[in-house]
Amino acid sequence: MFLLPLAYSPFNYDSFVLPKLLLARMLVGVLLVLFVARIAASHTLVVKRTPLDLPIVAFLASAALSSMFAENQNVALFGTYARYDGLLTMFTFAALFWLSVQGLADQAEARVLIRVLLASGYVVAATAILQSVHDSIQQRVIEPGAILPAFGSLGNPNVLGAFLALVIALGAGELLMAQSAASRIALLNLLVVSGLALLLSFSRSSWLAAAAGTAVVVVSQRKRLPRLGLLAPVFAVLVLALAVGYYLDGSGPLERKVVARMLTVFDPNKIAGSRFGIWTDSVRLIASRPVLGYGPDNVGLVYPLFQTGDWGLAGSARQPIDKAHAELLQVAATQGIIGLAAYAFLVVAFLRTFWRARRIDQAVLVFAGWIGYELAVQLNFTALASALPFWIFAAVAMVSWEAVRTHIVVVDRRASLVLGSAVGLAAAALTVLGVVVPYLADQRLREAVAADYAGRPQEAQGLAAQSRQLAPRESVYAVEVGNTAFEQNQWAAARAAYQDAAGLGTFNALVYRNLALADRNLGLLPEAREAARKAVQFDRFDPANQALLAEFESKP
Repeated sequence: MFLLPLAYSPFNYDSFVLPKLLLARMLVGVLLVLFVARIAASHTLVVKRTPLDLPIVAFLASAALSSMFAENQNVALFGTYARYDGLLTMFTFAALFWLSVQGLADQAEARVLIRVLLASGYVVAATAILQSVHDSIQQRVIEPGAILPAFGSLGNPNVLGAFLALVIALGAGELLMAQSAASRIALLNLLVVSGLALLLSFSRSSWLAAAAGTAVVVVSQRKRLPRLGLLAPVFAVLVLALAVGYYLDGSGPLERKVVARMLTVFDPNKIAGSRFGIWTDSVRLIASRPVLGYGPDNVGLVYPLFQTGDWGLAGSARQPIDKAHAELLQVAATQGIIGLAAYAFLVVAFLRTFWRARRIDQAVLVFAGWIGYELAVQLNFTALASALPFWIFAAVAMVSWEAVRTHIVVVDRRASLVLGSAVGLAAAALTVLGVVVPYLADQRLREAVAADYAGRPQEAQGLAAQSRQLAPRESVYAVEVGNTAFEQNQWAAARAAYQDAAGLGTFNALVYRNLALADRNLGLLPEAREAARKAVQFDRFDPANQALLAEFESKP
C-alpha cells in the first residue's frame, strides 16, 4: 500500500507506470500465496464476501465480452504501452481488492492501512514538490519565471491530483477524529504538504475533487468543526500569499499561474477548446458502436476517426487522444451500454454499502476519500498509478463499513496441501512471466534507445530485438526494431517490424509514416500510399503526414 504509488525505476524506458504494475502483480502473487497458505495451515477455507463482489464480476464480464469484439483484441487484453488498461489489468484491480478483503481481519487493521496510505501520500506529495521545484529551476534557464507542474512518482499531474484528492479527504477526516496533539500536528503537516503538491499539479479537476471530499468531512463532522481552527491560519496565509503575488507587478509567477488556472475553471471558452471538444467527439464515437464498445484501451485506435479539432495540442507538442477524459464516457466507449450498466451497478453498490454504515465515523471518513478520488476520475479517467492503491482502499472501505460476510468450509488436509503446493508453483511461474520478463524487456528498450542516441545503431538494433523477443505482444518494442532498421536503410526489416506493430495495435502516426517511406524505397507504391493514408488518419493535423500523402496521391 505504501510502495505502490512510489514505485519508480530509472532502469526502464517506462519508469513510472510499468514498475507500479509489476509491483502490483507481485503483490497479488504474495497475497494469493498467503491466502492459500492459511488454508493449508488451518485446513479451513475462509472466504469473505462483500457487496461489491457481484458488481465487480459483472464489470469484468462486460470487459471480457467487449474484448472478444474489440477493434484490436491484443490491445483489449494487454492495453497500450504506458497505459496497460487492458483486461489483464482490470483483473489485477479485482484481485487486489478481493485478496485485500481476505487479508484484513477487522476495522482496526483497516484503520492501519488508512494511515499507511496517508504516510504514502505524504512522501508522494513531498517528492512531487521537489520534482516541480527542480524542473522549474532547470526550465528557467530557457524560460524565466517558468513554473512546471508537479507529477512526482505518479508521472502525470492529473494522476497525482486524483491520488492526493483521496489522501487530503482522508487526512481531513483523520484530523477531526484525532485524539492527541501529536496526531493533529502530524496530520496538519500532511495536509499542508499534500495541499501544496496538489496546488502545484495545476490539476483543476483534482482541486474540485479534493474540495468535494473535504466538504463531505466537514458536513458529516460538524460537531468537531472547532478543531478546524488549526487550519484557519494556514489557509489565511496561503490566500494572502496568492493575492499579494498576483497583484504585485513583476513578482509571484507561481501565484499568477495558480490564479490564472483557477479562473479557467469558470471560463467556458477554455472548456470548449479542450475537454468539451474531446467529450463531444467521444459521444460520436460511442454512438458508432453503442452496445459493446470498441474494447478496453482501444479508444486511441478509433478516436482519430471522430476527432474534429486538434485537442491534443499543448504548446508546440501534440499528444494523441487515447482517452475520453471522463470515466463514464471512457467506459461507454470501451464497453458500451452493457459496460456502462455494470459500472453503474458497481457505483450504486458502493453508495448503498456506505449508506447502511453512515453512522460509523470511520465509514464517513472513508466515503469522503472515495468521493475525492471518484470525482477526479469522472473528470479525467482511471489511470493505473492511482487506481492500484485505490482498489486496496476499496477493500479497506468494505471492512470499515462492516460489510464483510464470512463463509467457512473445512478442507481435507491432503487437499489443502496439494492446493497450497500448486498455487505456490503457479505464483512463482506467473511472477517470472508477469513481472521479471516484462521488466527485462523494458530495460532492453531503454538501453536500445540510449545506444541509438549515442550513435551505436548496431548495438541498438540487437537490444531492440531482445526486447521484442521478451515481449512479443507489445507494439512499442516492435516499433523500436523498425526504427533501428529504418535508420540503417534496412527497408525490408523496417517494413516487417512496422507491420507487426500495426497488427499488435498502435496509434502512433509516425509508425505509419515511416512504413510509407520504407514501402516507397522498396518500390511498393500502392502499399506506401495506404500507409500514408493511415498516418493522416491517426494524425491529420500534422503537416508532415498531409504532405507525404499529397506526394503519393499526386502520382499515378
